[in-house]
Amino acid sequence: MQERATMIEQTVATCPECGAVQVDGMTCWEQLGALLGWESQDPELQAAHFLTVAAYNLQHPAQFTSGAWPGLRTSFIARLEQGTAVEDWQRQAARASAGQTRVLRNEVNRMPVRRSWSITIADVYRPDRPAGAAARVRAWAACIRQEL
Repeated sequence: MQERATMIEQTVATCPECGAVQVDGMTCWEQLGALLGWESQDPELQAAHFLTVAAYNLQHPAQFTSGAWPGLRTSFIARLEQGTAVEDWQRQAARASAGQTRVLRNEVNRMPVRRSWSITIADVYRPDRPAGAAARVRAWAACIRQEL
């Protein structure tokens, strides 16, 4: 029985970086897209947009340059702990990434390193339950804050 359980676990595709399992055959990136699509029908989820995107990106640091990820981390923490306005972060990010400054690494230079997280997008995106998604996003963000 143990062999069968191990074989089943190995066939479930997971993200090499955040460890999220596929949901209905969707990668974590595709789950994020679906979750963002719900925002147009859910004002509470739309209000949590920054947390949704920041939480996902913080769990995928390999895509960012060495200077970009720490800035996102700082803004995320400021939003959660001091309630810093998203607009303040957007202005700061725009200044930091102006001109020739790169935020994202070229895909060939991305070296994902698996990190275990208590909550991933797979716990937030539930295809049959869009209701309550904003609360799940806030719980995801709080969990990430504790684990950073």
